[in-house]
Amino acid sequence: MSDTAILEIVELADGEIVLRPAEGEGEPLMRIRFSDEAADLLRQSRFEVAQEMIDHAITRSKLWQEESEDQEFPATVH
Repeated sequence: MSDTAILEIVELADGEIVLRPAEGEGEPLMRIRFSDEAADLLRQSRFEVAQEMIDHAITRSKLWQEESEDQEFPATVH
């Protein structure tokens, strides 16, 4: 049995974009909800923007780094 988790990014019927286990069971690991104004500005790009936000969170998070990596990242979010 592998320790590798298979995750998926999906847009729910209410417009919320979530990162969850591929099995779809349990609470999502991450939720992204755009305001109505932001959703209007982003239009069709909001899913791609959410994907980039999730990718950035995963690659910058110490929770997802290998133990041998000692790379430091600033905590500032813009």
